[in-house]
Amino acid sequence: MNSRTQLHLACVIVLAVFTIFAAGCTGTAPSSGQGRTGTTVNVSSGNTGIHTIFVEPNDGRTLILRTIAGAQKTITLTIYQLDDPEIVTALAAAQERGVSVRIIYNNASFAAENVSNPNEYAIANLTPLGVQMMPGSPVFVLTHQKTLTADGSVALIMTLNLDPTFFGTTRDFGVITNDPAEIQEIEKVFEADWNYQNVTPIQPSLVWSPVNAREKILGLINGSTKTLDVYNDAITDPQVIGALCNAARRGVAVRVLAADNVGSNGTNVNAPALATLTASGAQAKSIASPYIHAKVAVADYGTPHQVAYVGSAYFAAESLDQSRNLGILVTEQPILDRIETEFNQDWKVPAVSEP
Repeated sequence: MNSRTQLHLACVIVLAVFTIFAAGCTGTAPSSGQGRTGTTVNVSSGNTGIHTIFVEPNDGRTLILRTIAGAQKTITLTIYQLDDPEIVTALAAAQERGVSVRIIYNNASFAAENVSNPNEYAIANLTPLGVQMMPGSPVFVLTHQKTLTADGSVALIMTLNLDPTFFGTTRDFGVITNDPAEIQEIEKVFEADWNYQNVTPIQPSLVWSPVNAREKILGLINGSTKTLDVYNDAITDPQVIGALCNAARRGVAVRVLAADNVGSNGTNVNAPALATLTASGAQAKSIASPYIHAKVAVADYGTPHQVAYVGSAYFAAESLDQSRNLGILVTEQPILDRIETEFNQDWKVPAVSEP
């Protein structure tokens, strides 16, 4: 996996959560009562203004900077990579006006690879001001979550890192939540991770690695009946690939946009999955620009059962099962409209030729 990949729902009753354990595209869709759990979940308040979306590179830093500038008491940030000068400056200004700023940053994977930690810039510029910064727990292969909270009243759940590249050349998304229960859980997990303690999150709308991401993402895929549009920068997990293939085989219109993610061997790490998906009847391709760094899946858009996942977990075992990631399940029409608009535009970009 290249460095850019690592750099990286009044209540509404939505679809039943289905769990499939497929060992790749050779699997078959589960028969009735096999491999499915009939759990209904409330994944969004549905109230106007509870969730909103921003898109990169279109929307830039504005909403992030506005959230930081509006903080009066506390900011927490869990991030893989923080080295954007404007964001660092805004965090410094918050600390200097009396806001308590705490940051958990990825460290373990950089140390394991013996590479320079890109968070050193933020550490050098923020810790002298009193910002508290903590390396992510070594129990996680990656601290890959990208979430900022302010004053316990708003949280940004993002697919992007806070690095200049992600405001210029990558396709990424962020969901802003004002839901008190979601924010409370995000802050609870932050406190546990800050102290290197175990925690069991329970909010149905939140998708946590390594706790429940595999179950919830597979549930979204397996529950789709009409359409499934997927953005992802790394698709290597056999169960996820198998679920996508099975969806295509049962007549779901599956489209997958993957990154042109060139690994150390000079080939796209997504090429095997793209070939397997295409053979199953899905449409799947990589594009060069914008770079697909987003981790998003939209199921059954335009139907009463529509739902989208937006988060930091890419579709690989180390991301789903061994790393700290956070995503969210949402159903609000404006959010899904925005995602689908961008997806349809990106889908028009010619595919990268694979060997």
